[in-house]
Amino acid sequence: MKKVFNKCFIILGVILNIQMVNAQRVALKSNLIDWATLSPNLAVEMRLNQRLTLDISAAANPFSFTIADMKATHFRFQPELRYWFNRPMARHFMGISLLGGLYNVKFKEHLYEGDIWAAGLTYGYAFVLSRHWNMEATLGIGMAKLRAFDYREGEEKPATPNLSKWSPVPIRLGLSFSYIFK
Repeated sequence: MKKVFNKCFIILGVILNIQMVNAQRVALKSNLIDWATLSPNLAVEMRLNQRLTLDISAAANPFSFTIADMKATHFRFQPELRYWFNRPMARHFMGISLLGGLYNVKFKEHLYEGDIWAAGLTYGYAFVLSRHWNMEATLGIGMAKLRAFDYREGEEKPATPNLSKWSPVPIRLGLSFSYIFK
């Protein structure tokens, strides 16, 4: 998991360094819904042209405690290409979103350790609060390939993942505040 985390930040750094040269607008964002699920998160959105932006977000829940017989940790990386109907970072947008993540879930005596890869469509609206501040609501749905080691506590972990399926998932759900650098 540490290797995946490091690779994601290297890719993000390269993209930011390339984009900063020509960027007219860059926003730094955080999703309140992720914070409510105890998942620290951060996103960067970069303007590509008059109608397109690239949003790259990462979230993780490294905390290990049990609530209602469930314990879960995860890491998630989500790039999204957005088309803005008005102008970038204001009002309505549609997006194509990708999702990659690792998860470890314990529900009662059942353990799931695996990864998720997904793609889908999103819709959102950015409320302009001031020259530098926005609030953004986002909702998206997509299809995900889930792969996991599925076993019970006390049993030996299988040698290969024994759960693999496609499933519709909410690919994005957000209420974010963003600070726009102009």
